[in-house]
Amino acid sequence: MRAHVTVLALHKSGAEPHEYEDAAWVGSSAAPGSARSILPPPGPACRRGEVGRVATLRAAVADGASESLLARRWAELLVRGAGSAPTGLLRTGLGFADVLARAADRWPDLTKRYEHRRELRGRPLAWYERPGLDRGAHATVLVAHFAAHRWAPACGHWSAVALGDSCLFHVRGDRLRLAFPVDASDGFDTRPALAASRGQDRALVAERARHATGGWLAGDRFYLATDAMAAWFLRQAEHGRRPWEMLRALDSAAPRDLASWVGRQRGAGEMRNDDVTLVRIEPR
Repeated sequence: MRAHVTVLALHKSGAEPHEYEDAAWVGSSAAPGSARSILPPPGPACRRGEVGRVATLRAAVADGASESLLARRWAELLVRGAGSAPTGLLRTGLGFADVLARAADRWPDLTKRYEHRRELRGRPLAWYERPGLDRGAHATVLVAHFAAHRWAPACGHWSAVALGDSCLFHVRGDRLRLAFPVDASDGFDTRPALAASRGQDRALVAERARHATGGWLAGDRFYLATDAMAAWFLRQAEHGRRPWEMLRALDSAAPRDLASWVGRQRGAGEMRNDDVTLVRIEPR
């Protein structure tokens, strides 16, 4: 399959770029591990590229909970783990729980390295930071997998699994075919299901994980978004607008253009002031 991919990322208004706590990953089966992955840096980011002649394409987004210490690091562990996981593990709740558990297995080493770097910089972990580090980090996560039909490369199948309120939207022509796992703008709340870096309940993850499958045709558009952008997308659609057309202009935008556009949406009360992450995939 071939695809055009765009990754957009922006931190909260009033925050510093390094305080961005989302993560995104896009990769293909053309190269092992994360050799073809995209992880946006902190700050306004607009990355795009063409993926061609691959059997499968994988994309993941995660939204780190702001209350967590090292939320972005945990979100990155999740999208890397989900991006490189065997496809079979993404098809069941227990398999997905195993993917998240494997990411959590790497958490102790990450926190040790973090503490060591703090000490080298003369800024050892403060006593009031210790409880937050001991509690671990939390994040929502969504991963989507795309595969071309063996004999008809201009069509294929896709599947997705999500924990929490990061969303996938499937658009064909001028119609929103699917919103997953949240399908209404009032369906977002302050307590979504979260993946935990410590003490994760495997059975609870399996119970709360949501799955979706479908087919794609060349020219379809898929959007993976964390909650602020996802709620905006659904709200626009509910008012009879076409958010995918509004987002088309951002497909060739520079980072400052993205920041200006998101700033206008926030200023008009159309978008909540939170980190923004959007992955657009158009199979070709």
